[in-house]
Amino acid sequence: MRPLTTRLLRDDGFSLPEMMVAMALLSVLFAAFAVTMGTTLRIGGEVESNSDVQIAVRAAVDTLAADLRQAYSGSATVAPIESMSATAIQFFSPDRQLPFRLRRIGYQAAAGKLERRTATSTDTDGYPWTMNPAAITSAPWIEQADSLASTAVFTYLDASGATTTSTTAVRTVGIQVVVATQTSPTRQFTYQTSVKLRTPAP
Repeated sequence: MRPLTTRLLRDDGFSLPEMMVAMALLSVLFAAFAVTMGTTLRIGGEVESNSDVQIAVRAAVDTLAADLRQAYSGSATVAPIESMSATAIQFFSPDRQLPFRLRRIGYQAAAGKLERRTATSTDTDGYPWTMNPAAITSAPWIEQADSLASTAVFTYLDASGATTTSTTAVRTVGIQVVVATQTSPTRQFTYQTSVKLRTPAP
């Protein structure tokens, strides 16, 4: 039997079977690490994408609600809402200047996007407003949010809370935006609010 000092000083390294076992173990470890990193990056990308969509939709719904809360035609006999459907709405609303001009604002949900366009009166002296009827139709649609999973955004209620299709009877507008990101289309997020229209001034 060789002395202990001789055995400790051996430098013949690993045997071939030992090397094969070590390489197999390292391969398993690297594969597990790669799977873990891939999953982490994918989940991180989905979270970031979902966050971006949610921020954009929340801002778009807030802007839409703010515009509707100011819906106003300047006349007690003219409804502030011009046209409406489940996918689109067009209404009058003053801008935030003093003296103010009247805006004609349109929203629509189409091709997975919520879009907005606007045209402004040329005068500030009140009803009847001087507005070019073609200005709104020629105005560009500006994207407010994308990834919409449904184009049915608007519902309309009268003073008693019943659904109505009459622009003059609308007292409350319900807004519901459903979105789903491209990275996880089965996960949907719903943002909803309702806006009570103010009584038009005489």
